[in-house]
Parts: sequence; structure tokens; C-alpha cells
Amino acid sequence: MFALSGCAAPARTGSSFCAQLGRELPAIGQPMGTSTDVTAMVNRYERLLKRAPLSIEGDFAILTGLLQDASKVDPTDKDALQEMADATYAANQSALNVRDWVKSTCAVDISTGLNIDPPRLPTTTVAATTTVVGTTSTVAP
Repeated sequence: MFALSGCAAPARTGSSFCAQLGRELPAIGQPMGTSTDVTAMVNRYERLLKRAPLSIEGDFAILTGLLQDASKVDPTDKDALQEMADATYAANQSALNVRDWVKSTCAVDISTGLNIDPPRLPTTTVAATTTVVGTTSTVAP
């Protein structure tokens, strides 16, 4: 019996998503000026979608699909541009959901690619110790 570890899908966890997002920074927040930039952004979002936890997978799929569709739009086709504008407005709630989740989970503003909070560190509790005339007592916080 043998295992094919290379075929396993990426973990769909918050930590896996945040780690992938870290690999996509700072480029995830850069403006897209050329078709190469757009293709690179679509690829970034597709990589992140593969790691998106169930809690944001649907919303992240909407954003990824929006980028995929935008990458195929003819900028001279006014009707197609209007359809993209309409789709963008329709995706607004998904964008807000993803933004809020990424901020609270990864401490990153996905629209800028910047860290917005200091890294989260585990907290520890230390009991206070008091000495009174040769007697030691411990007080829990």
C-alpha cells in the first residue's frame, strides 16, 4: 500500500488560507493595469479559493468568478462593461463578507494587501504572588 500525498487537496482552514494569502502579498493589493496583471490576479484568487474555508468559500467563489469574467471582457463593448458593473454591485455583500473575515482571521486588508493589526500572539496568565511576614499566598487573576 502507498499514499499519494502530492494529490491531496489543500487544507480548507483559516490558517491554510492565511498562509496562502501571506504568499500572495503584497501583489494581492496591487492595481491591475495590463492583461498580464489581470491574469496574475485571477490566478492568485484561484489559489486562495482552493484553501477558502467553508465559511467564506461561497463568497470567495463569487469574487473569483467576477475576476475571471472581468478578465474576458472586451473593454470596447459597452454592454459587456455594463454587465460587469452590475455583477460587481451584486457581489458587494460577498466582497464585504470576505473583507471582514480576512481582517478578523488573517489581520490583512485584502484590498490593499497590508497587515492591519499586529500578529495575534497567544496570551498567558501568570498568577500574582504576595509575601506577607514569611507567608506566601497566590491569588488567581
